Amino acid sequence: MTVAPGVDAALGRCVEATRSLFGAAACSIALVDDDGGTLEFVASDGAGADEIVGVTIPVSRGIAGWAAMSGQPIAVRDVQTDARFARDVAESTHYVPTAIYAAPMVDADGEVLGVASVLDPVVDETSDWTLHVLGTIAGLMALVTTATAGADPAGQPLATLGSDVLRVVESWQATDRGGTE
Repeated sequence: MTVAPGVDAALGRCVEATRSLFGAAACSIALVDDDGGTLEFVASDGAGADEIVGVTIPVSRGIAGWAAMSGQPIAVRDVQTDARFARDVAESTHYVPTAIYAAPMVDADGEVLGVASVLDPVVDETSDWTLHVLGTIAGLMALVTTATAGADPAGQPLATLGSDVLRVVESWQATDRGGTE
């Protein structure tokens, strides 16, 4: 897990848990800047995590940018055939995915704070549950972002959400694999 300087570690725990849940190669969070013109990748886990954190792109670019601008989740199962795919950004991380799922992180007022992206998830691609689940998780990430921005994380009840989600995912995976938790 890699988190940009000044970004609460709770977002890192969120991407870690989300990557684990989807069995994905990578997961990241990009936040919209104050003027709404760019996305900055601030937390990532998995392939290319160290390289993507700190990268900024115009909000009008890439699959994550499309999710931010439209306010809708998107599943692109073959990025090579999608004109929105920012191949140069992927190549700069030394990991070029086949599939990207992205969902906007929307706050309580309906403002898009950022985008959660999942790269190469290992899920049943014939169902829409993945976008529903990712959309729900992105909403929770928005809560974490709002709760931890400019505040003392120890005093925020949502600051532990990433760890809580990770524990739930690990418990579910242990049970799903025949465990007894």
